[in-house]
Amino acid sequence: MLNEFQGSNFHFWDSLSQNEKIIQSSKFKSKIGVHSEIGKLRKVFLHSPGQEVELMTPKNASELLYNDIIYYKNIVAGHSQLKSVLSLVSEVIEVSDYLKDILENKAAKDKLLNKILSFQGCLDLKDELMDYSSHDLSHALLTGIPLKRNTLEAWLSNKSFSLVPLPNMYFMRDTSMVVGNRVIASKMASPVRYAESIIMRTIYEYHPNLKGHGLLLDATEKQSDNDFTIEGGDILVINKDLLLIGISERTTSKAIDSLVESLLKARAEDGYLEPFNILCVILPRERSTIHLDMIFTVVNKEQAVVYSPYVLGRERARVVRIRVKPDGDKKFKEVEDLLLGLRSVGVRMDPIPCGGDEPLHQQREQWNSGANLFSFAPGKVISYIHEHTLKACESSGFKIISAKDVTKHPALLQSDSPIVVTVEGSELSRGGGGPRCMTCPVLRDNVE
Repeated sequence: MLNEFQGSNFHFWDSLSQNEKIIQSSKFKSKIGVHSEIGKLRKVFLHSPGQEVELMTPKNASELLYNDIIYYKNIVAGHSQLKSVLSLVSEVIEVSDYLKDILENKAAKDKLLNKILSFQGCLDLKDELMDYSSHDLSHALLTGIPLKRNTLEAWLSNKSFSLVPLPNMYFMRDTSMVVGNRVIASKMASPVRYAESIIMRTIYEYHPNLKGHGLLLDATEKQSDNDFTIEGGDILVINKDLLLIGISERTTSKAIDSLVESLLKARAEDGYLEPFNILCVILPRERSTIHLDMIFTVVNKEQAVVYSPYVLGRERARVVRIRVKPDGDKKFKEVEDLLLGLRSVGVRMDPIPCGGDEPLHQQREQWNSGANLFSFAPGKVISYIHEHTLKACESSGFKIISAKDVTKHPALLQSDSPIVVTVEGSELSRGGGGPRCMTCPVLRDNVE
């Protein structure tokens, strides 16, 4: 409950002068912080798939960004394995729990409903929904409000819902992200995911357990700009001075330019006086490469699982390095490939090939999110069960352990060797993402 909480996290930070922010940064204990892809996980957002997934039909599946309708019981079982493993190593935050919390705050409730209902053209529902309990409203926001057939226009409408359900919500990575001690609120490429990003932005703004240094970028305010989109699957935090960002069908170069300016301002406020780098990876516009993390994820201090054809092969993606000085001066340079681009800024990454060395296996396993792994500590990762990718991980020093064994014997996670914990993802992957897609880290330890 939020009885003790007044105001919002973002408003407090934004009200300070720049000098006050520098002073606060040195003594303020942020409750959020992500400075790498692999630091020991302390706090992570998940959303367990619910009734909203069963509201898809063959007719609306593609509109909701799915290749097909998916079998609810199987994705629940797979997601439960993921949650069980993460609960052994971190605090797991369910979106619905924090959403219920902030809906106890009238200002947050009013603001959230205004934005979502206005966008979906059903502001007439507001008075009714303001009377809902926080539990019932949280459920309605996630599972939708069926269209009432009480007028001729409504009776003839092809729509099924006034307030659309959110079957993509369990892909937590995209709608918001923590970079450093600040939050990026995403502008989604598809309007059907707008409500998700607004829900997450409001949770970060109002929940006392998520106090940080405010917003890094509020892309939700860019709804009228079709050339401005940014999603979390395209952003990898390598260290405090280096980001990898995909330029994809979901993230545009215009949004990256805006993020660079926001980073300059934030680093000045925090007293960082060193240059920083961004490596921009220009992805092919394909269903299997909607985000950068579908071809590249970091699994250890010097190891990454990669989709070789687009990282190292003849079809490799173009990579542009942006070096940004504290005074705002920027230098742009195209580099030969992503791994050499990392080397150029002092980061070594040895590749582990998704699907092994055979092109057929590479294509099949990448399509099913084989390169999309999630690190909960250096050298400790979660993956779907992909035979050839797992063999490649074994050859690179990783021990393979099933989620079922881990939940029975948690001590297995204390292994001194690198480990891959496997979860059943045959149904989850049909939604278009893997373990990294389903997780939104909120707090990690720094990597030594």
